[in-house]
Amino acid sequence: MAENIKHDKINGEDYKNLIISAAQSLEDSKEDINDLNVFPVPDGDTGSNMSMTVGNAARELLKNENLTLEETAETTAKAMLRGARGNSGVIVSLLFRGIAKGLKNSFECDGVAWAEALKQGVEAAYGAVDRPAEGTILTVARKCAEAAEKAARSVNDFEYVLGVAIEAAEKALDETVNQNPVLEKAGVVDAGGMGWLVVMKAMHQTLTTGKIATYEPKTEKAKPGEKADFSAFDTEDITFGFCTEFIVRKHVADSDTSIFRSYLNSMGDSLVMIDDGEIIKVHVHTNEPHQVLGEALKYGVYETVKVENMRTQHTNKLLDEQKSTSPEKEMAKYGFVSVASGDGIAEMFKELGVDVVVAGGQTMNPSCQDLYNAVCQIDAENIFILPNNKNIIMTASQVGEMTDKNIIVIPTRSIPQGFSAFLGFDSEADSEENRESMTECAKGVTTMQITYAARNSNFDGLEIKEGDYLSLCDDKLFKNDNSLDSIISALGEKIKESGKSFVSIYYGEDVSEKEAISTFEKLEIAIDDPSIEVNLYQGNQPVYYYIISAE
Repeated sequence: MAENIKHDKINGEDYKNLIISAAQSLEDSKEDINDLNVFPVPDGDTGSNMSMTVGNAARELLKNENLTLEETAETTAKAMLRGARGNSGVIVSLLFRGIAKGLKNSFECDGVAWAEALKQGVEAAYGAVDRPAEGTILTVARKCAEAAEKAARSVNDFEYVLGVAIEAAEKALDETVNQNPVLEKAGVVDAGGMGWLVVMKAMHQTLTTGKIATYEPKTEKAKPGEKADFSAFDTEDITFGFCTEFIVRKHVADSDTSIFRSYLNSMGDSLVMIDDGEIIKVHVHTNEPHQVLGEALKYGVYETVKVENMRTQHTNKLLDEQKSTSPEKEMAKYGFVSVASGDGIAEMFKELGVDVVVAGGQTMNPSCQDLYNAVCQIDAENIFILPNNKNIIMTASQVGEMTDKNIIVIPTRSIPQGFSAFLGFDSEADSEENRESMTECAKGVTTMQITYAARNSNFDGLEIKEGDYLSLCDDKLFKNDNSLDSIISALGEKIKESGKSFVSIYYGEDVSEKEAISTFEKLEIAIDDPSIEVNLYQGNQPVYYYIISAE
């Protein structure tokens, strides 16, 4: 891509360079985008999710040479789908999937073709969202596409159309602060919309300057050698079963992390920990990944998280080796995948009959690839996925594009909704009947959560101080206080007024059994209704001290 040459059209190599530049720009800007997140509960960050999603495409494109425009667009879309994390990542992957559809059978792309591709990208993204809200990345992308379509009617030039689209995106992004009440109160623009603008600007800058960003994929190549013999040892011989990797950006630069290192050594083996002053990168094999991840939150906020079950991986390798000599087993009619954080909660799902539990939740959204890998472990025709978090529903909804199995996503937004949905399953009913009944069961659950404020904030008229107890009811902030007793009392009153008759309390990894029993007793007193049954369970979930369901 030569400098100072007007680009009225682009080809496959040009498009590849634009995507790589966009990935690097998102990597450079992700913390600025993350800082736009306004809700004070610890959560997966938009900038990090978008960076990982687009970065996955950049890594894939760097492996390929001499692709046509159609091939480059298709490779980009598939890689983003597999690497998509969080709602923002899924939406970006959908935008680029639509763009790939618009560039199908194309060797070059001019202004008119680019405007049409952007339009199809927006249609794909909007089509995947049940109730699209104004003032989000969707709004910015739509305004961007509308301006591109209008510009292309007068000047059929790729660079010009992209430039006009960016101007519209900038204006649309500025308007998001007034379109979304939460953003308006916080005085910030939408983080996802900012990410999309970063992508478009990086592409335009590469065109106008001829300078292509260098994106360095952070992957390690395996050393050449013979294929491993997976039958050489038993799965049970794996002492620490979960390969846990994460990057934490430290709250305090250059702070001492020697105590954290000692803690990690006590929790497992194969520890590799790098502290460069700003971030901590950890690789460790452990049986308690959620405890490790919970401890890490004391030192900073996550940038990336990956947890893999090595015992499951080993078992699958053995099954693959045995498949050629073993008689084929009849495929089951139904299978289940559930997302859960906390080994206590995961164990409860398994006891109920869930086939595969994927580690994930509020601070660690699994990718499409993670959920696809879980689906591949289940020999069943119809597989239900319980996301159990609003930020994972869209990711789960893309898995059906990656497999021939019938994937049914029940839109569960919390762990309690997941339990209720599963209990609503009827093995004698067909998949559509089960979809309806399980979804209805989930809707009948009220979910309350108690966590802490990650930072000072003024949210929804409430003055919140860092470290405050925060209570949420069905994802909405209910009450904040520096006293847990006050929170429990208010929740007890709400349960009493709700007309619900069955309450379950799941206590987290940072809560002792003694503290949990005390909270259980105080909640019973606050409810003050013997007809309402209250039960206590050890969930061991991170981030949330208590998850409480009422149904």
